[in-house]
Amino acid sequence: MIYNVERIPTMEFDNSNLHDRVYIYLRDKILYSQLKPGSRIDYHQITDELKVSRTPVRDALNRLQQDGLVEVKPRSGSYVSTPQVKDIVDIYDLRKALERQAVELAALNISKDTLTSLLEEANQVESDIKRGETTSFFQADRNLHRTIIRHSNNQRLISIMDNLEMQIKWFGIIMTRNLDRPLQANEMHKKILHALLHSKINKAQILMEEHIEEIKQSILGDYS
Repeated sequence: MIYNVERIPTMEFDNSNLHDRVYIYLRDKILYSQLKPGSRIDYHQITDELKVSRTPVRDALNRLQQDGLVEVKPRSGSYVSTPQVKDIVDIYDLRKALERQAVELAALNISKDTLTSLLEEANQVESDIKRGETTSFFQADRNLHRTIIRHSNNQRLISIMDNLEMQIKWFGIIMTRNLDRPLQANEMHKKILHALLHSKINKAQILMEEHIEEIKQSILGDYS
């Protein structure tokens, strides 16, 4: 498999405590392929790099295990998870069903101003992608899906999607090594938003299902 290597975005940590800083540091090294799938995570190297004790590192790895990004093997150590085909299928099939429902529920609550703002963001992202810049796509992609999910006002749905968030983001970054894919995904975002702006709820639901299925098939293609 070939994993896309993206530049880790500059992040501001001033308001985060030590445990959060270590978690974010390791999370982003995994998401942006500086720690490769299947690689062993060296406690000593991390503590030396960050000048911290083992406790915040252990806590960060426990959180990353809950995110599905790290696998802890008894008497062996902690390893970056290696996505399996079944993981991808399971996550994206669940995501497809939940986000279809989120679209229907969000349509009752989301304002035209919010939808217009998301559409403007998608238009800007298109220009960025065509210049070879994908960082804004990651941000806009998660912003659109997260906004629709939040406006569902269904706390159980929101909670389940929050639990899948890191794996979805990880798979999304892997997907972007081919710039046609972000362009295709961004085009679907615009179609979904136009449908919602014109109160075509069923059409928006169908487009969301098609969008997530396309992503799933693209990622599966890389694992075949």
